[in-house]
Amino acid sequence: MIFFVGIIDWTTGEHARRLDLWSRLSAEGDARGLAPDAVRALGLYRGQAGIFFDGQADWAREAPGRVALTLLNTGKTYADSIVDDRLEYHYPSTNRPPAFDKNEIESVKRAQSLGLPLFVLVNNAYKATLKDVRLGYVDTYDDEAETFFITLVDAVLPLAAAEQLPETEDDIELFGGLPEQTLRLVQQRNQQRRFKTDVLIRYGSQCALCDIDVPRLIQGAHLIPKSIGGADHAQNGLPLCLNHHTAFDAFLLVIETDGSGITYAPGVSKESLQVIRDDLTHLRAAPSKRALRQYNASPAAKAARAAWA
Repeated sequence: MIFFVGIIDWTTGEHARRLDLWSRLSAEGDARGLAPDAVRALGLYRGQAGIFFDGQADWAREAPGRVALTLLNTGKTYADSIVDDRLEYHYPSTNRPPAFDKNEIESVKRAQSLGLPLFVLVNNAYKATLKDVRLGYVDTYDDEAETFFITLVDAVLPLAAAEQLPETEDDIELFGGLPEQTLRLVQQRNQQRRFKTDVLIRYGSQCALCDIDVPRLIQGAHLIPKSIGGADHAQNGLPLCLNHHTAFDAFLLVIETDGSGITYAPGVSKESLQVIRDDLTHLRAAPSKRALRQYNASPAAKAARAAWA
């Protein structure tokens, strides 16, 4: 096969295309509750059994072989499962000619080698005829167990540097797996997700400062930032919605060391930030006082307070 644009250039262009597609999909929650016709119109699905590569699409021209775009996960045929935003996706095993299943499996491995994300179609929780679209990366696979292990993420990760991408088809076959840079980012997402899970188990799934209680909208906020040595331990965290996590990190509000009060920056008020709590005493567990002390004594906190004067 002759490649006119080269594997790296094709991968760069396809990464940009998938990034744009996900940006359009995820705007205003449009990645959830899509009718099948809408999914087909986006080019994500055309009645495939499970693993989809659209050989008729413009984006597939000059691709380095079949590169999977979408995985269909219905939970009906295989024991595929999503736990903590990690998908175990079984290899297809059908009555079609063996080459069909093999080509689909290889197309997923090829997407992994190129560091490209996959779209995952799952049934909508409220209406079975609708589909939700998730985004994921194959971080590893097990040929013996015939399973792909996919980390689901909320955004397309940056493409790996050119020197980490395969240049030839032989490179794709010989050096499989996610590019090192992408794998590191996926592992970081896994670590962040585990931290969030631990935080929600300890404190509950409601924002510590408001009444938002949808787990997907709650983040695990570090008291002592990881950048200055903070650990991924639930006692070093609080469950906060995106708005209050941002306000917390920006020192628009400061939580007292013992959690007994909240102080606001000049020009900012409890009402303007839509905070409904006066302290943290309502939480079913308390954060580490040491973490709160270090948070309040950090150079960033001191600088913020100095700017308040």
